Amino acid sequence: MVKGKTESGFEFEIEEAQLDDMEFMEALSDVQDDPLAFPKVCRMLLGEEQKKKLYDHFRDENGKVPIAAVNEAITEIMTVSGEKLKNS
Repeated sequence: MVKGKTESGFEFEIEEAQLDDMEFMEALSDVQDDPLAFPKVCRMLLGEEQKKKLYDHFRDENGKVPIAAVNEAITEIMTVSGEKLKNS
């Protein structure tokens, strides 16, 4: 289990096996051709419960979740998780 915290303060836990999954890799590559596949990447990486917590973490006063903020957080989570796995 990889645990971490983004710069914005979102705390996460990722199963190590999730980062070494070919279907997850395919979902990531799908985002390049179809940005609408991004929520699937979020769900696969974090699971439904953590994905909801991430969205709530960034939800603004109008109830909207900024796409750029979630994208940045997911990129940071994957980077931090990858680094922790290399160092373990």
